[in-house]
Amino acid sequence: MTSANSSLVKFIREQKALLWRRLPLAALSIIMYFLYDVFGTVMLIQRERVYAFSDQPFAVRGASVISGLMGLRSLSWLIGCTGAVLLAIQGFAYLYKMQTVDFYESRPEKRSTRFFNIIINSLLIYLIPSLLGVILSICIAAANGCAPGWLVLEMFISLGLQTVLFLAVYGMSVLASLLTGTVVTAVMMNLFLFGLEGMIRLTILGYRGAYYATFDQGKSDGLLNNIYTLPAFNYLGGIIRSMIFAINEYSFTGSYDYVMRSVGFTTKGTIVNLILFVVSIVLSYIVYKKRKAESAGNAVIYRPLEVFIKFVTGVIISLDAGLLINAIFNVDKNSGTGPVIITIILMAFLISLILESVFALNVRMAFNKAWQIPIIAVISIIILFIYKSGITGYDRFLPAKEKVASSYLVNYNYNPDYYEDTEEYESSFIPTAEFVEKNMFLTDTDDVLSLAAIGQSDAVNRMKIEDADDIDEGCWEAVIGWRMKDGSIITRRLTIPEDIDPVLMDSITGREEFTKGVYQMDNVLPIIDSKRNSSKNYKLTMSVSTEHGYLETGEDLTEGFLNAYRKDLGEHYDFSMASNNNPVGSISVYDNSYFSISWPIYDCYDDTIAFLKEHDMWHGGFLESGEVVKINVSRTEYIEETGEYINDSEEYTEADKIKEIMEASISNTYSSAWPRSTVFESGDYSIEIYPDEASQTDYSHSTCYYRTFYKDKIPGFVPKKQ
Repeated sequence: MTSANSSLVKFIREQKALLWRRLPLAALSIIMYFLYDVFGTVMLIQRERVYAFSDQPFAVRGASVISGLMGLRSLSWLIGCTGAVLLAIQGFAYLYKMQTVDFYESRPEKRSTRFFNIIINSLLIYLIPSLLGVILSICIAAANGCAPGWLVLEMFISLGLQTVLFLAVYGMSVLASLLTGTVVTAVMMNLFLFGLEGMIRLTILGYRGAYYATFDQGKSDGLLNNIYTLPAFNYLGGIIRSMIFAINEYSFTGSYDYVMRSVGFTTKGTIVNLILFVVSIVLSYIVYKKRKAESAGNAVIYRPLEVFIKFVTGVIISLDAGLLINAIFNVDKNSGTGPVIITIILMAFLISLILESVFALNVRMAFNKAWQIPIIAVISIIILFIYKSGITGYDRFLPAKEKVASSYLVNYNYNPDYYEDTEEYESSFIPTAEFVEKNMFLTDTDDVLSLAAIGQSDAVNRMKIEDADDIDEGCWEAVIGWRMKDGSIITRRLTIPEDIDPVLMDSITGREEFTKGVYQMDNVLPIIDSKRNSSKNYKLTMSVSTEHGYLETGEDLTEGFLNAYRKDLGEHYDFSMASNNNPVGSISVYDNSYFSISWPIYDCYDDTIAFLKEHDMWHGGFLESGEVVKINVSRTEYIEETGEYINDSEEYTEADKIKEIMEASISNTYSSAWPRSTVFESGDYSIEIYPDEASQTDYSHSTCYYRTFYKDKIPGFVPKKQ
C-alpha cells in the first residue's frame, strides 16, 4: 500500500491545493481553449458543410480550414502567451505581501520544493486544457471525416511548438515577477525584459538610418533578424515562413511533406526558446533562493538592477525621442542639432522622474537621486554625436581585399520580377536584393572596391544636400554586398553618380558574373518543368511587345530564346550600352497561375531578334514618325512661389511636328537598367504615341506607347517650364 507520506501522494496533494487557489486561472484556461479549439472546429466544419465555393471534396476543405485553425498557422499561441504571463505573476504574487510570505515561510516545506511545485502547476494549467482541446478537436474532425493523418500530426506538432513558446514566455515572466515586489512593477518588468533587446536594436537601426548615408535598411546588418530575447519573435519567424510556404502551394490541401518541411522552418526559433526557458528558470531559482522576505512591496528588489533599468530605459527613450524630432525637422542633413539635444534633455528629465517615482512607489520621491538625470542626458547626447560625427567610420568602411570571398551589386533603378524554385518559396516571387545576393558572385574585388569608394563618397555628399528634391538627381541607387571569407555578409547602400567612369562600370557589368544576378535565366526551365509536372492544366505563353505591337505564342520557345539571349548578353551587355540606349521592346514568359518573367530587348541583340523573327515573333523595334497618327504631350509643373500645380496637354497630328517629337524623344515603355537623368528629361513631360491602326497586328492589345524627351532636344513648340 502506498504510504500517505510518499513523495507522489504529497506532490499530488500540493498540486491540488495550488490548483484550488488558482481556480480562476484554470477555469479561464479551460474556457479559452474550449472556445478556440472545440467551438472553433465545430463552426468551421459547419461553415464548410453549408457554404461550399470549391470543387474540392468536403473532407479536404474541412481538413484545410482546421489546419488553419489548429495547425502551424494557428493563432492559439496568443492564448498561451497571455496565460504564461498571468500564471507567472499570480503564482509568485504571495511574495508581494509580508503576511503571505511569513505564512508560506513558516510551513514545513523547502523553498525549492515550493518553487518547482508552482512551475509544474502552471504548466499543468496550460497543458491539460490545450491538450484536451486538441484531442476533442481531432475527434470532432474525425467524426466528420476531416481528420487525415497529416492533419493530426500537424496539430500535435503545433501544440508542441506552442508549448515551448509558453515555457519561454513563462520563464521570463517568472524572472520578472521575482525581481519585483508588486504586481504593477512585475508587469512593467515583463515589458522591460521582453522589449529590451528589441528597443536597443530598433534605436540602433533608427540612428544608422538617420545619420549613416550608406546604411542598408533592407539588410539592416542583421539587427532585426535575430531578436532572441523575445520568444514570440523566435516562434513567429518560422511560423510565418511556414505560412508563406502554405500560401504558395496555390491550392493548399496539406500533406505529410508540407508538415515536415514547415517544421524545418521553426527549428531554430524553437531551440532558442528552449534555451530562454532554461536560462530564465535557472536565474529565477537563484533569485528566489536569495530573495529576502523584506523585499515584499519593493518596486525592484535589487538596487543595482534599479539603476540599470533607469539608465538603459532613460537613454533609449531619450534617443528615440530625439530621433522623432530628427525626422520631423529633418535635421540630419544640416549642422543644426539643437532641437534634438533639447528633446533628449527634456525626455531624460521626464523619464528619470517617472521611474524614480515608480521605484520609490511615491510621487513625492520623483526628484530623489536627481543627479542621475544629467548623466543620462549626457550619455544620450554622446551617443547622438557618435552617430552624427561619423567617428565610427561606418560610411568610409571598405573591407580588406584578402578577407572578401565575393561581392554583389544591386541596382535599385531596375526591379523586375524574380522567382525561385525552393522549398520555402515554391516558385514564388522574391525581392530583387535577395535574388541578386543569391545569384551574383563578383570575384574581381579591386573594381568593386573602387566603385564602393566612389559610391560611398557620393552618398555622403548627397546626404548633405538640403533640398530633398535634388538628392536623387544624377545617380543610381545601389547596394554593394560583401561576402566575407568568415561567412558573414556586409552591405552598404550607395549612389553611383551618372558621371562615373564607364570603363570601371563596364569591367564590372560586362561579366557573366554580373548578368547572372540581374537577368534571371538559369532556373527558368527547371521552374517551368516543375510547375508543368505538378499541374494537369498548365499553360505557358511567350509574348513580345514593341512599339509596333504585341505578339504571343503558346509554343514553348523558352529554351531557344534563353540560349540566344545569353549569347547577346555576353557579346553586347555592359554599362555603356545600357546607359546610352533604351530597350526597343520586351519579351515575357508567363503561365496561367502567377509566374511571369520579362527581359528587355535592346536593338543590338541580334541573336535574340533573329530567333524571334525565325518564329514570327518580331516585326520591328521603335516606330518611325510615318507610322504615327497622333502624339499627346502632357506637362506637369509645380510653381513653388504660388504652391500650384500646372497640368496641361497638347495634341499634335501634323506630320512635321510628329517627326520632330519622335526625333527628340526615346521610348521609356520598356525599362532600362541604367536610365540617365542627365540625358533624358526627368518626368515633367509625358509623351503618348498613337500609331497608325493599319500598322497594328491582330494581336495588339494597346495603341498607346510612352516616350520621354532628350533634355536638350525638346521642340520649341512644346510648352516649356515657367
